[in-house]
Amino acid sequence: MTEFRAQERVIDATLVFQVVSTIPAKTLAGQLPRRERWILLLLDGKRCIADLAHLTQRSELDVAYTLTRFLQQGYIEPVAEHPSQ
Repeated sequence: MTEFRAQERVIDATLVFQVVSTIPAKTLAGQLPRRERWILLLLDGKRCIADLAHLTQRSELDVAYTLTRFLQQGYIEPVAEHPSQ
């Protein structure tokens, strides 16, 4: 159980992602299971992991796991931080 808690603290819940512009999100969403589809369709380049977890009523760890798979498959990319932040 302590290992799980340690992993949970490593996640930066403020990270923001967007769908890669070369992939139509609706086309891609149609190929995904419903749990993953909701995450993908909610990615707007403004919502962070914590926001996505709240909107989908899932844990931040669960959302981060889904986003990691999307990153590995090349479906999404992190949004660059603005210098003023």
